[in-house]
Amino acid sequence: MSASIQSRDDLSFTKRDDAGRLINWPRYNYGVPGDWEKGIACFDVEISELAAHDETEAFHAIQFAIVGMGGRCTSLETGFIDRVARAAVIGLRSLRAGAEQFAPTDID
Repeated sequence: MSASIQSRDDLSFTKRDDAGRLINWPRYNYGVPGDWEKGIACFDVEISELAAHDETEAFHAIQFAIVGMGGRCTSLETGFIDRVARAAVIGLRSLRAGAEQFAPTDID
């Protein structure tokens, strides 16, 4: 990915509907085995790049992607969730070592 990921609109797994509303996760993903790697890259590459630019936007991207999954469990979702779970464990480890708790920026 390039440094062009600066908002949720720039992520490969989001898009706008006809009314301009942001769809945070693909609604009609039927899932194929190759999507596992794609789901991993959504997190490892895209979310990571977004977090380097705006941590709060990355926080919301993760939060709303998981909500948008709506109980679907294809390889795309499980690849993404695998990376979120690993990152959460690293975050917990960092907190135990004294890292500062993340607080998203309050935006109205």
